Amino acid sequence: MGVALSRNRILCAVVILLVCSSFAFGFFSSKQMKRSPSSDVRQQYLLQAGDAPPAVRAEVLATLRIFQEGYLKRDPGALDSFMARLFSENDDVLLLGTDAHEWIRGYRAVREFIRGDWLYWGDFRIAVGDSIIWSSGDVAWTASIGVVHSQGLERPIRFSAIMVRNGDSWRMRNLVFQWDERDPGLSDLLDPSTHIKLLGGMFRKVRDVALALNPEFWLTVW
Repeated sequence: MGVALSRNRILCAVVILLVCSSFAFGFFSSKQMKRSPSSDVRQQYLLQAGDAPPAVRAEVLATLRIFQEGYLKRDPGALDSFMARLFSENDDVLLLGTDAHEWIRGYRAVREFIRGDWLYWGDFRIAVGDSIIWSSGDVAWTASIGVVHSQGLERPIRFSAIMVRNGDSWRMRNLVFQWDERDPGLSDLLDPSTHIKLLGGMFRKVRDVALALNPEFWLTVW
């Protein structure tokens, strides 16, 4: 009776492990096998600089650099000053994130969302100097490309924003983050490079876990 019970427990544990492993593998593969345009194609996006006058372009770029600097430093202690420089507290601000449910509206909600990005998201970088900038009166809108580095992966992203003039500066009213990639098609699944990429990503993930568990031993191996 006891032996049978132990076997059943072992079998259940194996089944649970297989299910969890399959789920983890599928989740990992879905990210690894995403397809993005080539770097040459992405650079084509930014060939035309937009119609903003030089003075407006310089001012909007200054605002984008403040935004980028905040995401590079990721210092929650500097969040209030970051928000004060880029947003007006009484404006109806809207941020659209990369996930379906990320429709963030209002100064306070956007502040908390950005705080979460700084604490938990990857390293977000955009091509600030190459951004496309348009303007009409006291309104400007901009678009650019970038990447997010996270857990050994680099995912291409598109970023756009709408700004309004506030005295001698520009304040953000709308921000959009959007992955610049697609799900793999049949031709991608038949491409050997897809599987090489997947195996490479799995190796890096296993290596990272092994290093976390026993860094001294595995550093001598790798």
